[in-house]
Amino acid sequence: MTGRLPLPRSLDPLPDESIVGYVLRLARRLERSPARLVVATGLVCPPTGSRYRAAARTGLLVDGEPAARHRFAHATRLTHAETEALFLAAYAPRYPAARPRPQPSGRRGVKRHLDGWLLTNYSRYCPRCLAPPDSTASWPHAGSWRRAWRLPVVFACPVHRCYLNHQCSAGHLAHHKENGALPRWSDETLHPSQCRATISPIRRDQAAGCGVWLTGDVTAVTPPPATLRLQQRIRDALDTTRPDNVVVLGQRTTAIQYFTDLIQLSYLIRCSWPLAHDLVPTIELADVLERHLTAAPHHPTDRSGSEHRTPTIDDHRSPPANAIACAALLATADRLLTLAHPRELTGHLRGLLTHDPRRPARADWSRQFLEERPNSSEGLRQAIAPALQTYARPRRARGLRVPIRRTPFGPEHIAQFLQPDWFMRFLAHFDDVNPVHLRRTAALHLCQTTAGGSIGQAAARLGLPDTAAARSRCYSSVKAVHAWARQRSDPHEFEAAIHDLADHIEAASSRTDYHQRRTALRDWCIDPATWRHLTQQLPPPEWIHGREPELGDRKRQSASIIVWSRLTGSEHLFAPHPIRDRQPPHLHNAWRLSAYAMVARFRDGCIRLHDIALDRLLVDYATQLAVEIDSRDHRQANLAVPRNTPAGP
Repeated sequence: MTGRLPLPRSLDPLPDESIVGYVLRLARRLERSPARLVVATGLVCPPTGSRYRAAARTGLLVDGEPAARHRFAHATRLTHAETEALFLAAYAPRYPAARPRPQPSGRRGVKRHLDGWLLTNYSRYCPRCLAPPDSTASWPHAGSWRRAWRLPVVFACPVHRCYLNHQCSAGHLAHHKENGALPRWSDETLHPSQCRATISPIRRDQAAGCGVWLTGDVTAVTPPPATLRLQQRIRDALDTTRPDNVVVLGQRTTAIQYFTDLIQLSYLIRCSWPLAHDLVPTIELADVLERHLTAAPHHPTDRSGSEHRTPTIDDHRSPPANAIACAALLATADRLLTLAHPRELTGHLRGLLTHDPRRPARADWSRQFLEERPNSSEGLRQAIAPALQTYARPRRARGLRVPIRRTPFGPEHIAQFLQPDWFMRFLAHFDDVNPVHLRRTAALHLCQTTAGGSIGQAAARLGLPDTAAARSRCYSSVKAVHAWARQRSDPHEFEAAIHDLADHIEAASSRTDYHQRRTALRDWCIDPATWRHLTQQLPPPEWIHGREPELGDRKRQSASIIVWSRLTGSEHLFAPHPIRDRQPPHLHNAWRLSAYAMVARFRDGCIRLHDIALDRLLVDYATQLAVEIDSRDHRQANLAVPRNTPAGP
């Protein structure tokens, strides 16, 4: 037998057969050991000085080397597609653990898989699927080991409607091998359906195989209908021939993000147990999971021999080997993911995170999520953000450098001073707090939600002036709102409103680019011709205290500040005032006070007929100017202050 020529006989792969199952069946047919077969087909190369001692590592199960797969396909007369389908990497487009990733240590060429969510050291199995149609003795090529059995999310057989086993009747893990794909590769006497576990030997060269028939244990447990439906949903998500979309928290997402969510929530459920006991779908599954998590907390592949050691983070992140316990864990996680809205999950997350005495963002699960940034669905991110990216905290805010949510809008779509319609819809119901502080703080936190960073960075992204006065206003407002929020019956109410507002902006069909407006209106004011056109449309002036209303440059400057604030969504304090700047210094303060007084009248509701009429004209003018700027068809020169603008009195 040589890897350069095709084998004299071969086999067609069975549906969903793994590379291990195929090698076992083909070795049985050729009456050779699996180790000798994988060397002969070029799938692995024997170490130097050894003839058939093939070290079948984890890579053999997952993907193998491209050249080795090519040699194997040539030797076994399989097509490229048939060969690729034997490896677990075929699940990579839908299942995140099938995608190898570099070690955190950064060692070159070293790969690992997602925290035990790929069963490379042992396998589950269905005894009835391994059994031949008639008798084991009459069918030497029986024993089709499925690829799906190596996925922890596959816990039941859809054909025989039973849970999978992970141990033989003697208590050995099926196909258990610490650093390889299959134990006892050199043993050609064992049938593919026999247990290959090594019985503890006195001497290594006297080690014997278990040999128990895995087809004999047919006393399987039937899952409840809801659990079978969950298993079918998972299998549909794994099927690459089906559409790649899964509904998570009311939103459509990809299968790979759905499984990432399952893994993340399973980890949280395990490390916070028993806080999640009431979330398990049925009492029976809750009891099974309770027994599993409170029993010996050692990993199924642990060789330390200790059954009473303290569970580690890796124990919590790895799935249970027992299929029923794993089904209970996954059913609980899936139940959370099928809630109607992300905000419903936020409350459960806050409750589960109380298992750690530290604040939520410091818990082990939270730190893992924030450091690794898994490719979770947007629904889960929206649920996690209010719990981890918090602001009104008892000690200090959690201003993350990288935001949790991935929003389709950015800081340019957020007004510096939250616009009135957003404020009235999401924040106006809050009492005992200054609305000015609320609008400033809401804009800053909304910017942090979409772009991360500190309050100072949020202010810079919103285009606020980099002055001591502007910074003081921002920080004083944030401090006042945080102190107010902590005193409310629900301290998270304000943060929930911010995320509800983010949902509203995200769902909007169109968004205003306030950065573009601020850029277009830098150093802007109403030009004299436009001002004359506006004032000519006013009704006959009413005399106030024996004087006719002033409509000169000072009024034009004040009207420009009002229009600028409405267009840019900014406070009038930060508006440009080019006309005032050209006045003598001793008039600046009077002009400033006059502008602030006019802004206050127009904000609080005008009572003078003259102001009411001017306000309507300014609203119409601002609307036309907004269309011109937003369409990008404007000319900056038309918005600038004319050079020959006459100075006011």
